[in-house]
Amino acid sequence: MAKCRLILVRHGESEGNRDRRFLGHTDLPLTERGHLQAEKTAEFLDKYPVDLIYSSDLRRAFQTGEHIASRKGLSIIEDPVMREIYAGEWEGKEVKLLEKEYDKDYSVWKNNIGLSRCTGGESFKELYARIIPELTRIANENQGLSVCITTHATPIRCARLKAFGFPFERACEIGWTANASVTVIDIDEENNFTMIEDNLYLHLGELSTVLPKNI
Repeated sequence: MAKCRLILVRHGESEGNRDRRFLGHTDLPLTERGHLQAEKTAEFLDKYPVDLIYSSDLRRAFQTGEHIASRKGLSIIEDPVMREIYAGEWEGKEVKLLEKEYDKDYSVWKNNIGLSRCTGGESFKELYARIIPELTRIANENQGLSVCITTHATPIRCARLKAFGFPFERACEIGWTANASVTVIDIDEENNFTMIEDNLYLHLGELSTVLPKNI
């Protein structure tokens, strides 16, 4: 049975990660550490064949993809559908402020993310309904190929849920992926998602950064 292999890479540390801000669609670049992480992950991907590279059009993801594209000798296909969740009123705000100003909505995000909605923005359910069809489309158009996608933590969480066979409501049972981590999922002709490698980041060593539990 033909399949497409998706290599999902979360972006390296961004200025928003460093400053503990909830970025969503807010478009900030990688930090110096984030670029170093992205280069380490590009080196790590030497062991994986890559035929195409897609990326969210937000800078933190696209800059991560540039490290991989340079090493692989490939160009990047920008894909706005693979953006992070739209955070509405939370866009760009410090997490400590969200906990105070939006305590009810943000408490749902922290404790039961699958049922959450960013205040004035996208719900997790809506994100899931955006991401899974897009990954399926990419896979259907590239059967037999290996496709790297540089994207964000919450879209990758959607893909992992699907591969683990969980409905979106159970998202709280699956943790965050680390910056510049690698998750590998196969999608076959019948649109079945199969987890191959999950949240690989040990190759980053002392450069590794993970999302704190209060995000």
